[in-house]
Amino acid sequence: MSMALAASLVAAAALGGLALWQHSEADDTRARAVQTEQQARGNNTAFADLLTAPDATLHAGKLSVGATAAVVVSQSQNRAAFAARDLPALTGNRVYELWYAAEAGGLRPAGLLPGSGRDSARLLDGPLGDAVAVGITVEPAGGSAQPTSDPLGIISIGT
Repeated sequence: MSMALAASLVAAAALGGLALWQHSEADDTRARAVQTEQQARGNNTAFADLLTAPDATLHAGKLSVGATAAVVVSQSQNRAAFAARDLPALTGNRVYELWYAAEAGGLRPAGLLPGSGRDSARLLDGPLGDAVAVGITVEPAGGSAQPTSDPLGIISIGT
């Protein structure tokens, strides 16, 4: 077998492998897109269910950074949602982190908001439990187990 033929076979095999890899990556990407869309639909439905719950209550406040925020709570659904307007953009790979605060002072993470500075809204992670307030801090990307900065605001959601 000539060197040119061998080189051509190796190149063809490499290109075939690349094509298979690209096809596999495209399939994975499509699957992730479908899963993300399904999660978004589920979150939108859960968000709408929370907002229209017969016992939904709205709790609003001003944050130290000039933004306004609100928390919608449904005790019957044991859920809450947070929305903020005019959050400033963060620098240095930071995010906003939400916290459930218990009357006894314990804090537990309730979700992350991007540090992009846009208006943001999200369902809070986990059940309300014994939460009497929702706080927001600035944390490193990925969030923290406990706050590493002073709260930008605390919104009472006590019953």
